[in-house]
Amino acid sequence: MDERRLLVEVVSAPAVADRLRALDVTGLVTVAEPPGPAALVVSGVEDPRADVVVDGPGRVDALWSERIAPFARRFAGIDPPPRTPPVLEEHDPRLPVVARRLLDRLRAHLAEPSWSYEHIGSTAVPGLRAKRFVDLQLGVTALPDPDALDRAMTALGFRAAAGARPDSPGVTHDWHTDPEVPPERYRKRLYVRPDPAETAILHVRQLGNPWRRRTIDFRDRLRADPAVRKAYEAAKLRAAEAHAGDDDYDDYTRAKSDFFRSTR
Repeated sequence: MDERRLLVEVVSAPAVADRLRALDVTGLVTVAEPPGPAALVVSGVEDPRADVVVDGPGRVDALWSERIAPFARRFAGIDPPPRTPPVLEEHDPRLPVVARRLLDRLRAHLAEPSWSYEHIGSTAVPGLRAKRFVDLQLGVTALPDPDALDRAMTALGFRAAAGARPDSPGVTHDWHTDPEVPPERYRKRLYVRPDPAETAILHVRQLGNPWRRRTIDFRDRLRADPAVRKAYEAAKLRAAEAHAGDDDYDDYTRAKSDFFRSTR
């Protein structure tokens, strides 16, 4: 597979597959036959694996222009993701469904039962306002070879994140917060799935990385404790207001992470 091409699987809709191939005049999309890995699954019938169900032929052109073409151009590195302020939206119960679908796809494609697959971050917490980015976490026994891991993630529409700046937080390392843990345990790999409808971020951390466990514990505490959830939301709203005009999310991330790091 050309690693710049977006892999789209079409299920039970041969006319949809033909139309997508006709629309792809730039050659940025590979329309694949099921089963197999895919960045986006389009189905003509209800299917739990599907990212989108096409309910009629007239919907295909809109799907192409609104979602697949922008996804493909961002995936290929032609268009950068649009820069928007860190807007916090009301909790969307559909996003945990998106997270489960993507985690199931990762689990099936990677076929590593000893690894962990988790939905973390604010979209995993009912009642908490959040940016519309689904945060996923992959816990690995040891960080795989980056090139091999990048190839595996590319098939599912995830590209390695470079960070907006050389010191962007959380791209190659988490903050080293425990002096008793070797610094190499804090190494990580970060990926972005630039789907304009369902953007996802994937944190690949070693199982021995303290941040992996802390993200899960923090998520669970936010779910269980309304007071902590309210305080965290207020901290995020202050950070979003303070950094609304920034060129990237780095300082917003640092500001809200202060709350995370101070909460046990």
